[in-house]
Amino acid sequence: MRLISWNINGIRSMTNKIKNGEKKGSATNNVIKTLIQEQNPDVLCFQEVKTQNDGDIAFLKSNFKYILTNFSKFKKGYSGVAMLTNEKPQWVSYDFKMYSEEQLGPYNNYEWIDEGRIITARFTSCVLVTVYTPNSQPELARLDDRVEWEAMLLKYLQLLKEENNVPVILCGDLNCAHNEIDLHNPKGKKKTAGFSTEERAEFNKMIDKGFTDSFRHLNPIAAKYSYFSNFANSRERNVGWRIDYFLVSEDGKENIKEADCLNDYWGSDHCPVLLDISA
Repeated sequence: MRLISWNINGIRSMTNKIKNGEKKGSATNNVIKTLIQEQNPDVLCFQEVKTQNDGDIAFLKSNFKYILTNFSKFKKGYSGVAMLTNEKPQWVSYDFKMYSEEQLGPYNNYEWIDEGRIITARFTSCVLVTVYTPNSQPELARLDDRVEWEAMLLKYLQLLKEENNVPVILCGDLNCAHNEIDLHNPKGKKKTAGFSTEERAEFNKMIDKGFTDSFRHLNPIAAKYSYFSNFANSRERNVGWRIDYFLVSEDGKENIKEADCLNDYWGSDHCPVLLDISA
């Protein structure tokens, strides 16, 4: 099974771009279409679709039978995730609402519950969760909400694992560089959003509970990144962060066959990440 996840930073913007990032794309010829043709994913997940209109993704109906979307309910052009597949899911759930607040905690207290950040689908061989994790913001202004998100997400993943007899896979923009090797210049960034001590500690809790970082599992010393600032030619200079992941529950660890950051696809400030996993 081939899975690809990509923070596209706006579906309408990406429709107008080709593989090298030039604004020469169309609904039939763009970087997303090229990615699908070249990589042939079974499931394709997007973060930051930045729309409230399913019609903006309709150009991919010729590639995928099922297009699942979860958009921000109040902020237009903000956040949003999608999951595209040709295998009909056995069930689909949005946000954290598969479980009660008694099981997870009071999620309705937080703005992110309405920001279109999670889709979960059960397939024959796995439960797949795609997320767009809230950014802690400059000066860690949203850190408390972010930590609550992390705690709830971990409870959610554990419940999914307890109730399903297949691996649980978490993918998406997790907005955290886990270790120093996961960003180009970690010095002095321990209070920076995406590499703060608190965020990395929460990430470690998922690892401690048996979720494997698929890329690092196969590439223990590779310095490869999935996010690049739009400034100072960061991508050309390979000055980036690895903040997009596929995490696989312990029962699927040995089935990981390939994991990579697909740096040849431009157009977003992120690049796609890939996981090949056997049943």
